[in-house]
Amino acid sequence: MEKKLSNNIGLKVLSVFLAFFVWLAVVNINNPEDSDSKEVPLDIVNEGILTSNGKTYELLTDKDTVTVSYRVRTLDKAGISASDFRAYIDLADIYEPTGAVPVKIEVKNNRRLLDTPVAKPGVIRVKTEDLQRKSFEIRAKVIGEAAEGYDKGTPSVSPNYINVSGPMSVVGQISAVGIVINVDGADSNLSDSAPVVCFDANENEIPTDERITFSRSSVDYTMPILKRKSLVLNFEPEGRVADGYRYTGIESSRPSVAVNGLKSDLANINSITIPSSELNMDGATGDKEVTLDISQYLPEGVYLSDESSKEVKVVIKVEALESRTFELKTSQIKRVGYHSDYEYQYDRDSVNVVIRGLKEDLDQLSSAALGAEMDVEDMVPGENSGEITFQLGDAYELVSYDRIQVTVTEKGPSADSTAASTNESQEGTESETSEGPAGTSKAEPGQ
Repeated sequence: MEKKLSNNIGLKVLSVFLAFFVWLAVVNINNPEDSDSKEVPLDIVNEGILTSNGKTYELLTDKDTVTVSYRVRTLDKAGISASDFRAYIDLADIYEPTGAVPVKIEVKNNRRLLDTPVAKPGVIRVKTEDLQRKSFEIRAKVIGEAAEGYDKGTPSVSPNYINVSGPMSVVGQISAVGIVINVDGADSNLSDSAPVVCFDANENEIPTDERITFSRSSVDYTMPILKRKSLVLNFEPEGRVADGYRYTGIESSRPSVAVNGLKSDLANINSITIPSSELNMDGATGDKEVTLDISQYLPEGVYLSDESSKEVKVVIKVEALESRTFELKTSQIKRVGYHSDYEYQYDRDSVNVVIRGLKEDLDQLSSAALGAEMDVEDMVPGENSGEITFQLGDAYELVSYDRIQVTVTEKGPSADSTAASTNESQEGTESETSEGPAGTSKAEPGQ
């Protein structure tokens, strides 16, 4: 019997197969195969193929991962991780009409434990677009307010230009490229670097598309913070207005301007004087308006705080003179140098005096304030022509007055004491009526 078994090869082979299937059954029962999946990052390869042809791309998916499904034994499932796989698309395989690119899976680790790995989705759509490169001048947008008494100057940046690359549709939405500088509370110059940002047409910062690249990511800047001071404007006109008119002053659109500069440059400056050559009023018969650029009169190193306010309108005020007639009582004329031995008699009770001046000034003048005087010292008995002088201020000009005759007679001996008393009383009265501004005005009688 033993001899039969040892010599029967068929039985031996059959027993081996039976043993294998028994082992396989035991394994499948205790460690069955199961399905599992992992989220694997999606890589992009051969991007240079598009960029070398002046193209850029965009993945038409909201995810940057794919789901890799596979089969694995139950006991081996815990040992599998997403890092065991590599998922990628090769842009060299893009199908131009639809932009479809197949997703490829590469098993990096535990290959013997995995079976039939499959990516979902199996195809990624890619949108291609022409690549645009554009150079922008760097713009510095300044935000915030400097400390009290200081103003922000004009920033300088380095470099001045930057190159931007990206899809034509995205680059076309960029109006400017630059940096944002915050000067809030600053009282001294600022120097630093700031990241590059993009602005729209309204100078609002816009989010940077990840497909946009800059030739550099940051820009250096220097931001001057300048001392502020208010300077008074001084005006000095020149020339002579036309006859019959008078210069009455200057009006300006602003009495002072705010300027910036270094503290040392502003220390000894309190005003700005406009040259008289800019304010010539020769022959003027009315108000003359002049527009001045204040910036050209500033000292070196001093600048206007607001360049838009550099123009100042100046009005040289010129008014026409009026002539007005005042009735002067002869009793209001003060006699100077009279002799107590003489009596003086006027040929009229009043004279008309013509005064020229501004209407407003003439309204303030009265005959009592003309300061009329007559020098009678050299008069002799008989008929004498009287010359009247007037104590008028600079605001008034004597035009003419009526001719007046004075009759001088000698007093008799019996009337000496009475005449002396009368003359003393008249002198006191005339002194009280001679009030007026300093200055003597004369005119030929009857003019």
